[in-house]
Amino acid sequence: MLKRVGTTLLYLWPLPNTIFGLVVGCLPFLGKREFLVRRGTIGIYGPGMNRILRKVPIPGGAIALTLGHVILATDKENFDAAFEHEWIHVKQYLWWGPFFIPAYFLNSIWHFCRGQGVYVDNDFEAQARKWSGF
Repeated sequence: MLKRVGTTLLYLWPLPNTIFGLVVGCLPFLGKREFLVRRGTIGIYGPGMNRILRKVPIPGGAIALTLGHVILATDKENFDAAFEHEWIHVKQYLWWGPFFIPAYFLNSIWHFCRGQGVYVDNDFEAQARKWSGF
């Protein structure tokens, strides 16, 4: 019983971000996309996700992006390649909940003000790279 309550809370705390990820991933004008479930996350990938992720403001765009328990990816191969890294972001969402996105952007601003990279030096990214090896 307690385990079920704990699991439920782990999904409720980042739920606003998960809903946002589902909305982005299911926008009707994005065209064909595929869905999969892995380790309690929902993966969404396809040509529409590719168009969105290539516009993420980092050099070359992104191959994957996590919003709560939703992992958006350009295609299945990149989903698989980035999954361990994105899984660390899922764990970060479990810790930070609805505050993850503001904390992530504030951390990027902090590094920008120090003359560092807003993506590569972001502490959330550094942690995900360290723990996932990606």
